[in-house]
Amino acid sequence: MIMVLVIIFVLFMASLGRSLGLHDSYAKLLLKLFEFCQKKIEKAERRVEEDEEGNIVNSSNSVISRDVILVPEPCPASGDFQGNSQISSNQKEFRLEDIFDFIKTGVEAVIEDEVTMRFAAEELPAWNLLTRTNKNYQYISFRVTCIWFIGFFLRYCILFPLRISITVFGVCLLLLFTFLVGCLPDSRFKRWLYWHGSILCFRVFACACSAVVTYHNRENRAVNGGICVANHTSPIDVVILANDNSYALVGQSHGGFLGVLQSGLARATSHIWFERGEVRDRELVQKKTKGTCSR
Repeated sequence: MIMVLVIIFVLFMASLGRSLGLHDSYAKLLLKLFEFCQKKIEKAERRVEEDEEGNIVNSSNSVISRDVILVPEPCPASGDFQGNSQISSNQKEFRLEDIFDFIKTGVEAVIEDEVTMRFAAEELPAWNLLTRTNKNYQYISFRVTCIWFIGFFLRYCILFPLRISITVFGVCLLLLFTFLVGCLPDSRFKRWLYWHGSILCFRVFACACSAVVTYHNRENRAVNGGICVANHTSPIDVVILANDNSYALVGQSHGGFLGVLQSGLARATSHIWFERGEVRDRELVQKKTKGTCSR
């Protein structure tokens, strides 16, 4: 019952575009936890490095550990060979694996140049709140372990079911709203209704992922008839953008869950979904875009 009341209250605040500041406080708390855990991890890593200092033989910043060193063989003196029979006795049968060491050394020399040696991806040897569910969790200290269990409980026992419930409600609300708006004839009232309703629905989606969004210079946002270009836009980007303004989207058509959402949005306003590989679809997109902007 308490969870239902919390969901209703969160949805009500999201529909009004208001917040109690819990998202901001939650983000600030996470930043403080990140800093605390990072300090604990750095202390533990320093202790490990000090213990292993005596066992380190090669301290160079090399990318490849070399186990083979090629040294040129000394050239025999001219007097060491007496006749062709003596020379043939010093020759051995050639085998393909004889050149492996030379090839390996040459490839290492190409890979380990002065530029590559300066770039090495740092691996996280321990948990730092960014890998809170890692099955290879490494014990650092009792306090960090307590934070790990508290974070696991909050994330998967409270936030996860809450966000799933809000997402399901947002999807149902969006589909119902677009269906009702799609039944209305094209008019100024329909566009006004869609503008407010779409912002409400996408605010619910943003609330589902606990988004903390700050908009700057709102006077520069798109107006009616304007065009905004955003390459490689994901559904998350659309949710963030649609929290502040209503847009008619142009993009790749999808199937499955995204296809259901696209079909619902297309009923309410002039969204354009097309297949990139079809030439006819491209020409149709150009005509529809010109017609939409000229309204």
